[in-house]
Amino acid sequence: MLGYIYQLVRGFEQEHGVQPNLLYLSRFHSEHLKSAFDERFSLGQIMDMLQMEMIIDDEIMHPHVAWSHVANRVAS
Repeated sequence: MLGYIYQLVRGFEQEHGVQPNLLYLSRFHSEHLKSAFDERFSLGQIMDMLQMEMIIDDEIMHPHVAWSHVANRVAS
């Protein structure tokens, strides 16, 4: 999952010239992402490392990324 997110981020950066700051995942995807890290890491810590905010919606079929000035303001 982490490799897939990395590909999404790189593709977004290449297309838009800015790093995405939002990651859209289903609950299943978020658990899969968390399993890629040591059990001591929380999802919040993982998102801090990725420098993104997470939006969880169980109707999301495939993870995707986006950029929002609102998310950027909240994170800073």
